[in-house]
Amino acid sequence: MIGQEILWTRKISSIVHVRKKQQKHNKRKEREVRIAEIKIRNFRKFKEVAIDLRDKTTVFIGANNSGKTSALVAIRYFLNQDDNQKIKIYDFTLSNHAKIKEIGRKLENETQDTAVKRDISLWNDILPSLDLWLDVGDDDIHYVSHILPTLDWEGGSLGVRLQYEPKDISNLYSEYKEARSRSEELKSKVQSKDASDLFQKDMLDFLEQNLQKHFTVKFYGLDPAKKDAKQESIGEPIEGNPLIGLIRIDEINAQRGLDDVVSAKPQTRLTQQFKKYYNAHIDSAEAPAEEDVEALEAIHRAQKIFTATMQQGFKPALDGISNLGYPGFYNPTITINPQLKPTDGLDHDSALQYKLDGCKDSFLPEDYNGLGFQNLIFIAFKLIQFRDAWLKFGKQKTTLPSGTNIEYPPIHLVLVEEPEAHLHPQVQQVFIKQAHNILTSRPEIKNGKLTTQLVITTHSSHVIHECEFADLRYFKRVQPADGEVQSSNVVDLSNVFGDDEKTEKFVTRYIKLTHCDLFFADAAILIEGDAERILLPHFIRKWNYLNQSYISLLSIGGSHAHRLKPLMETLEIPTLIITDLDAVETDGKSAHVMCGANQKTNNHTLKSWFPKKESIDDLLGLQSNDKTQDEPFALRVAYPKTITCKDKEVLPYTFEDSLIFENKEIIDAAKDATGMLKKAQNIGDALSAFKKIRKSDFKKAEFALDLLCFSNFDDVKEPSYISDGLQWLENILQSGSALKCC
Repeated sequence: MIGQEILWTRKISSIVHVRKKQQKHNKRKEREVRIAEIKIRNFRKFKEVAIDLRDKTTVFIGANNSGKTSALVAIRYFLNQDDNQKIKIYDFTLSNHAKIKEIGRKLENETQDTAVKRDISLWNDILPSLDLWLDVGDDDIHYVSHILPTLDWEGGSLGVRLQYEPKDISNLYSEYKEARSRSEELKSKVQSKDASDLFQKDMLDFLEQNLQKHFTVKFYGLDPAKKDAKQESIGEPIEGNPLIGLIRIDEINAQRGLDDVVSAKPQTRLTQQFKKYYNAHIDSAEAPAEEDVEALEAIHRAQKIFTATMQQGFKPALDGISNLGYPGFYNPTITINPQLKPTDGLDHDSALQYKLDGCKDSFLPEDYNGLGFQNLIFIAFKLIQFRDAWLKFGKQKTTLPSGTNIEYPPIHLVLVEEPEAHLHPQVQQVFIKQAHNILTSRPEIKNGKLTTQLVITTHSSHVIHECEFADLRYFKRVQPADGEVQSSNVVDLSNVFGDDEKTEKFVTRYIKLTHCDLFFADAAILIEGDAERILLPHFIRKWNYLNQSYISLLSIGGSHAHRLKPLMETLEIPTLIITDLDAVETDGKSAHVMCGANQKTNNHTLKSWFPKKESIDDLLGLQSNDKTQDEPFALRVAYPKTITCKDKEVLPYTFEDSLIFENKEIIDAAKDATGMLKKAQNIGDALSAFKKIRKSDFKKAEFALDLLCFSNFDDVKEPSYISDGLQWLENILQSGSALKCC
């Protein structure tokens, strides 16, 4: 044992020497030890996903049921030792359940020639696991000395696998066979068919009842040199939990309980959180220091005065009781000896108060402030509690084990699920901007080179608005293959645009300013302008499945929509592009649409994204199937097409003239038409429509608003090219391609 310690000491000294030499030559920037990546396997929706964590804040986003919460649960279950035993058989990826049953069948049917090996080889591709990859700084090797993979390790990346596996495979197999034998024996004695469901049918059924007995989390070191290999090799299990003293994990889940100040449970009130903080960090009765003596003396004096007053006040009543007597017993004497505690001052409704500007010496109790503000204070104070418990601030310093070499775990991982619950939009933005600052506002963190990493899940576009794209991790629902169930993948949005900085700046600014809801949508519709934005929601209501889905409308013209291509290909959500033909003549001037006139489109989306056609004749000649794509994601483009109006064919240029021609009869017949609706009456052909709509006095947004006020508005139908596009999107969502289920 002593020889092994000497070997490790030499090993660490050698590594430190190498690292200092590298730093001298490469001028490598010093940094704190941190979690660089988490890889989750075979857990719920995740067959295998890797999630890079940022130095400060990482935000998990995505549509409903995309796996954000599952990722948080996996981190909690594996990294928090107290939660290991909460893993259930249904946390195993659902598509692996058939393989678990097959293992059971092999055991039941094994013979001498087909004996099942008593090792975990059959479980290798089934077991839930979490790989934790650390980035270790130059001065932080002492934190990880017990998990260094080889003597050749030169620093940087270091990995540990946490795998949920059988404690003793032989014992598991033996007990399973015994349980199945008993079940079959009992089953043969019972005549009722319904009773057959009462007995354990297979390995899955057995583990549902016995998982905690037979499975546990084991730890393995990972070799960074083989990190990118298809089959990462792991060695022998590491004894004990190597993460103790290395990572502290805290969590605020979505069900915080602070949903109504009247019915809130006592432990969820802000006052009780302050009381808990006092007991942990401030209470002067716990190991009092010199500066606490004065306060303790004051409490002691108050105790004596209060006790004397209470005894005097209760004396007449107690004298009456003392005369009652009780046969067979000595008469007990009752006295009053109240105990005063500092926290007694926090056990009433007005202990926590709010001071309002402009109201000198006037205060309101905790219950009198808005729920949104109370929740913000509640979450912020929980973060303060996490931080100070991690640093063992105040009186908690006395609880540090004697002789410990590491005062604090160097990594503090804080998980917050859906902070927007009960928070108003403005308050959500305040939270995301200040949360990490709150967690790191003590000087011990910077001085000790400690790391705080905050992981947040959210459905809030207001939260995303305050985040950098590099902080976002998009959880994407993946179309299942045959025989599989729905799974999820994770995309690092900082890598979407590659080296195209110009496009990245445009898209990130556009999305953050207008359409953060895109990251939570079941589908997206890209539209041209204000008229479509006003009227399209009305058209969507006519489609049953679309109306039930979360559709993100992105108002972006055809000259810019193509810039979204890298992002949409990354998100892979079904997308309908509704755009204009934007016809131009050979001299580059805009013109009304004509066939056989050698016109081209000036629409960059049609030219460079899809369908990558420039000729107007080619675009008008495309069939419906030519306007759709399946890979890399479901996409359809919709633009004006030929309309038969009063036995005459017209070729619209934009959404507005398409709408006018397809509703010409009711628009022309409107006797109460005013504004833009009146200007739209009695347009005879594509040329006159083109000229009138392009005039500066024709306001497209006003035209849409005038239609909303139109007495026959319910009879207005969407242009047929839009109807075709909406029908396609309805079919895509209804068929399950958008992965709304599971």
